[in-house]
Amino acid sequence: MSVKNFKFVSPGVFINEIDNSFIPKSAEAIGPVVIGRATRGLAMQPVKVESYSEFVNMFGDTVPGGTGGDVYRDGNYVSPMYGTYAAKAFLRANVAPLTYVRLLGQQDTNQDGTTAAQAGWKTVNTANQRAIDNGGAYGLWLFPSSSIAGTGQASLGTGSLAAIWYLNSGSTIELSGTVFAGGNTGEAAGRASGSNAGVLDLTTIMQTGSLVTVSNTTTNLFTVVISGSNNSGEKITFGFDDTSANWAREKFNTNPQLAGSSATSFYPSASVKDYWLGETYEQELRDNATQDLTTGVTRAVILAVQNSSGVGPSQMLGQASREGRTGWFIGQDVGTYSSYVPFNQQKLFRLIGRGHGEWLQNNIKVSIEKINQSPNTATQYGTFSVVLRQLRDTDNNVVVMERFDNLTLDPTSPNYVARRIGDKYTTWDNTARTLKTYGEYNNQSKFVYVEMNADVDAGASDATLLPFGYFAGPRFASVADLHGTGSSGTAYVPVSGQFFMGGVNIGGGKNLWLSASVTFGDGPQILSASLTFPQPRLRVSASDGGLSDPTKASFGFQTTRTSGSTRSDPGMGAFSRLLYAGYADGGGSGNTTTGVDDYSTVFSLDNIASASAAYFYQSGSRVLGTSISAGSGQSYKTLLDAGYDSFTAEIWGGFDGLDIMVPDPMYNNGMAAASSNTTNSIYYTWKRAIDTVADPEVINMNLLGAPGLTHESLTTHMINVCEDRADAMSLIDLPNVYIPNHEQYYSSKADRLGATVTQAVSSLRDRSLDSSYGATFYPWVQTRDENTGALLWIPPSVAMMGVLASSEKKAAVWFAPAGFNRGGLTDGAAGIPVVGVTQRVTSKERDTLYEASINPIASFPSTGIVVFGQKTLQQSQSALDRINVRRLVIFLKKQISVLATRILFEQNVQATWNRFKSLVEPFLANVKTQFGITDYKLILDESTTTPDLIDQNIMYAKIMIKPARAIEYIAIDFVIMSTGASFDD
Repeated sequence: MSVKNFKFVSPGVFINEIDNSFIPKSAEAIGPVVIGRATRGLAMQPVKVESYSEFVNMFGDTVPGGTGGDVYRDGNYVSPMYGTYAAKAFLRANVAPLTYVRLLGQQDTNQDGTTAAQAGWKTVNTANQRAIDNGGAYGLWLFPSSSIAGTGQASLGTGSLAAIWYLNSGSTIELSGTVFAGGNTGEAAGRASGSNAGVLDLTTIMQTGSLVTVSNTTTNLFTVVISGSNNSGEKITFGFDDTSANWAREKFNTNPQLAGSSATSFYPSASVKDYWLGETYEQELRDNATQDLTTGVTRAVILAVQNSSGVGPSQMLGQASREGRTGWFIGQDVGTYSSYVPFNQQKLFRLIGRGHGEWLQNNIKVSIEKINQSPNTATQYGTFSVVLRQLRDTDNNVVVMERFDNLTLDPTSPNYVARRIGDKYTTWDNTARTLKTYGEYNNQSKFVYVEMNADVDAGASDATLLPFGYFAGPRFASVADLHGTGSSGTAYVPVSGQFFMGGVNIGGGKNLWLSASVTFGDGPQILSASLTFPQPRLRVSASDGGLSDPTKASFGFQTTRTSGSTRSDPGMGAFSRLLYAGYADGGGSGNTTTGVDDYSTVFSLDNIASASAAYFYQSGSRVLGTSISAGSGQSYKTLLDAGYDSFTAEIWGGFDGLDIMVPDPMYNNGMAAASSNTTNSIYYTWKRAIDTVADPEVINMNLLGAPGLTHESLTTHMINVCEDRADAMSLIDLPNVYIPNHEQYYSSKADRLGATVTQAVSSLRDRSLDSSYGATFYPWVQTRDENTGALLWIPPSVAMMGVLASSEKKAAVWFAPAGFNRGGLTDGAAGIPVVGVTQRVTSKERDTLYEASINPIASFPSTGIVVFGQKTLQQSQSALDRINVRRLVIFLKKQISVLATRILFEQNVQATWNRFKSLVEPFLANVKTQFGITDYKLILDESTTTPDLIDQNIMYAKIMIKPARAIEYIAIDFVIMSTGASFDD
């Protein structure tokens, strides 16, 4: 402080305190980016986590693979998810945060149209999608026992979809039983050829499309015969009681991987199937009493679920990952009840997933609670809560994932629903190769963001409106008045305008299901029926489940096994799947696709009625004037005042964009060597994930890993990205060192050992990599999953993530992450248990590897498994051909860059230069005392920042350092001397 700053009026001593001892704030801890699969979490965008517990909360725990079972319903846990182990290995050391990029299937907007270039999956089909032996989705519809209705017409009533099978080309699925109104007997007759595969032509075993009567008063079981190249007349008896040993999901194959076009690449030939069982709708069957357990007689038919172009639920190819969403939440009716039209109510907002794909709809539902009208005259806007609940909880036992209370639709309020939950979302710019973010308010939910109706967002809607109901998700349109022609031999299925339903002709001159006529006791009659597709159940009564306080009942979407049950139904995800690849929207969004209902129903609290103090949902009750809100002198406020102020909606339509017909949808063998963004979806997905973290101004990292990725073009790209950033290093895995189950099936475990030391060295040399920003290790190592105890082989980059973290914790980033002190994998240096190596490399092999810049992982009988090298992939000899030096320089550049920002835009004068040196020199001195560098020199004066640079607004400094080198070779001479010799000689 200058003396000029003192004010002298009268004599005295003036003292001022100046503190020049401040310690500059340390830069934020910087950690790695790991790219890989995970069971859940935001996908295709970098997410930073501070601890492994936070990682588990967001992305789930480690997945060792080897879990089969009901893969279609429960998810794919067949192959290991290496990225989760890398995250665990690093975060165990607790030295820095980790950024994770979860993979979901993507495709380039300019993809070439080949199967490999497209995300998603499809069954193996031939060109004629409508033929019964050409693959696709096939549904089983059940008709409850009923008397034949009508005059001159045999009506079966309405059939409900019970299950969907997915078949490959050349396969058939046939019902077995007694033909409805048929007279022929014998299995041979059932397979007889003819112009009609209808009711009258087949008997005991029917072609797809024939109607069967199942008569069994005790078991009520069905039988089908599935035939194909891998299933020769496989006859299966099953039912839909999930407590029975005959439950369909226990009897049929439910693993799509066994029916993939390359199934024999992953499984023994004897395990391969031509089909799998997909959705089953137990809740729908229980509710509709489709299986008549009184008489045990149910009529059934199997029909194709696809349109005339073969589009249907088996055609999910070409669909990249898509976010689940609720239908639009709508306001209460503020008009005359007699003119009430549910789907005309004002749309308010909806919730859309932030990047979770199918996981969101399979695990979360949304409740609107605590709906209150305006509490005072200061505003007309009321309040409400948005609660994200576990899908399989019940109103008796609510499990909250997130909740947001006291929300409002007032755009000017701090509690505006979009502001409180967040409305930002990200999209990928394929031209700029970067993520772009849109929206006004930061996301506070880790699961969803809010999309507001434009009128509400502009404050142009009725301020008294509150979320009072919702549009349910879309479904395939029902088929009404399905009937024959009445002329013998010319049966057909008139489904004019239907987008989904088996076509008229199924190949070979055969037609689906309905014969020309059926002869009963009173003469020939035309057979007719209707078909419906499932929709989620709505809670009917507030007393369902025996709630002690009925006002705690949440009307709307109900996930229990039966309406009065307190147990959840595990199959609710079947109701929420995306209908087919490319389906636009739905849920009240105005989709007009022929054959698809934009919404299966519109729920509203306006249709809550009461009788004898019991409250219940009755569709249409408001327009009839019998609902609470339609009563004389009553309104929606009457219902809210009674405490019935909540409802629940489903999330639907999410899709992972992955091929469910392979164990690891991101596997290396799914990419050809010459793959590109436009020719291969897997390649494009990996490449996009890597490019997501390419900009150092977007993501701060010092290490990049994609464990298990060995595609040479992509691992080279990882190194190039790090070199372009110049502030991070890439750990890459070499191809074919070990070949896990999800890459290739081998009957011999010895065959899994791929590239030898010599082959690995030769392959790497052919790539001509020369960069200090990359490093690689050999061979793979074995770990023990700490949750299950399962042993699995993991790529060396996983273990090295842990070694680099633990080395930094024990010492600093500039210490070599190798040797017995910091690279002892047996001693826990990897952060996860390491119990074996795929190959025990000899001393000579270690020399061969090290000369080629491949760091060996050695196994010694007495000291265990240890990292025995720390070279980068730089070919020329310099200090930067060692990992510890490269990591040191990255650390110094990052930290000094942060310090330099303190003088940015300051005056380019000596005082500023001195300030910069006062910041940097103590930092360098500290690194020196910790053995990172042996000496340094900082030059910043007129010799570096010359007048012409000053005129260009440039301050130029030189920092020279001498990195501390690690000891890698120890030479000791042992001299054997005679007894009389002197040591002083």
